[in-house]
Amino acid sequence: MDILVLAGGTGSRLWPRSRRTKPKQFLPLLSNRTMLQETVDRVRPLMEEGRVFVVTGSDYEELIREQLNDVPRNNVILEPSGRGTASAIGLAAIHMRRSAPDAVMAVLSADHLILRNEAFRQALQAAEVAAREGYLVTLGVKPSFANTGYGYIQCGDLITEAHNHKIHRVQRFAEKPDHDTAERYLAQGNYFWNAGIFVWQTKTFLDAISKHMPELRNQLNQVQASFGKSRYHDTLAQVWDNVENITVDYGIMERAPNVAVVPVDIGWSDVGDWHTLTTLMSDDDSANVVIGPHVEVDTKSTLIYSDSGRMIATIGLDGFLVVDTGDALLIAPRERAQDVKKIVDQLRTEGRNDVL
Repeated sequence: MDILVLAGGTGSRLWPRSRRTKPKQFLPLLSNRTMLQETVDRVRPLMEEGRVFVVTGSDYEELIREQLNDVPRNNVILEPSGRGTASAIGLAAIHMRRSAPDAVMAVLSADHLILRNEAFRQALQAAEVAAREGYLVTLGVKPSFANTGYGYIQCGDLITEAHNHKIHRVQRFAEKPDHDTAERYLAQGNYFWNAGIFVWQTKTFLDAISKHMPELRNQLNQVQASFGKSRYHDTLAQVWDNVENITVDYGIMERAPNVAVVPVDIGWSDVGDWHTLTTLMSDDDSANVVIGPHVEVDTKSTLIYSDSGRMIATIGLDGFLVVDTGDALLIAPRERAQDVKKIVDQLRTEGRNDVL
């Protein structure tokens, strides 16, 4: 199958390590490979050479070429600005169809962690079976706890089985729930985390855009008409100014009748904040995670991260984040990790581009 990697996110909840010029997908957070490289590495057995595509902003073009130096130049598709996943995938789809009109495309995020790679590849192959039958397919991750930070997918009737996975109709998509609702989803057993991983035939997806987002389809047609012409970049920039900013979930998946889900247990995480990253880096939730020079007294369940070379000394901390990058220092309780985005928003309001 063809692989499309979405690589335009900013990773603001991992500030100050993740910055605008080098967000988390371009960082080696959990191994000596960057998250972008790991994303492509894990699906190489499923694709032919030269059939990985990346959609991103122009600011990250050189980073992608450095980190994925075997990806053909024309396979790096640049958005003039971020307009949500519906338009990003649509733009990539019209490019990908030029060389493979009937291909199945798997849409992956560049900044997700997956621990069970073989199970993930089997799930994509199962999704491909349904995609070739005309379904828009998403993977639903088996929830390990009542997470309120993800949307959920409710499984409906069984469609078929393939590659050791069951494929169901989607009964409904549910927004991020409160804690009690998330607990109820967990107890029901037929709700799964929405991981934003999709598989479909390129033609099926573009047909869905025509039906459910006709204005976007007209805009993509204008871009497509400029392929191979000197006016391509000007046309794209002009069209993109008027493209609606909307996710593929809202724009397509929640409206389309032919949507299927493959429930999976693949060790998935979106590595969305420092608390999540700390949990992934530690075998024991009560232990400290230490990167860089550190001395402590009575400190536990705390992340100490320093790439500045400075010694960090802690006394009596329990469940904290301490992240030092030389030009910025973050100190916060681990349970407030989601609020790092508020710091980023405040810095942006104050025009502090020097630390963004």
